[in-house]
Amino acid sequence: MSRLITIWLDICLLRAGPQDLPSSRTLLGLTGGTYFLVSLLLSLPAYPAKTAFLVALLDLGLLAAFAAALLYFPGKWARLQQTLTALTGTGTLLGLLALPLAYLLFQGPEENLLAGVAALIWLFLFGWSLLVVAHIMRHALSIAFPYAIGIAVLYTLVALQLMAALFPGQTD
Repeated sequence: MSRLITIWLDICLLRAGPQDLPSSRTLLGLTGGTYFLVSLLLSLPAYPAKTAFLVALLDLGLLAAFAAALLYFPGKWARLQQTLTALTGTGTLLGLLALPLAYLLFQGPEENLLAGVAALIWLFLFGWSLLVVAHIMRHALSIAFPYAIGIAVLYTLVALQLMAALFPGQTD
């Protein structure tokens, strides 16, 4: 297990790619489950529990549909398992880093200096997450990094718009 965490860390640091992970349904199921749980925990400060569950489920579903669609059309379907394992594994790691920030940002007054620092770190993690998704898609699709960044940004914008439309900022 520590070897897998090392690979996901290396992917987050742009030193490894999805091809460095084993192709395993079991591993994909485990990483998909942990990604869902972290997404749920990240959603809880902003939404009631039932809505946070639906947000996390939609997040996982959109990620899987995004990867599947991108790999299907150019005929790279065989790379789906490793690509999704890379996306969910790195998403879990980055989500765990963001978890304390999410709770800090949704608690207390916004003029708090600590909240300002947390917001800057959140922004940095958001940008890093975009780079990691682009890095994974660059390897999965065998495309140039600028195109992969465009794909990552487009996916993120579509996902954020869909989430905002389906789950307007409700807090409980």
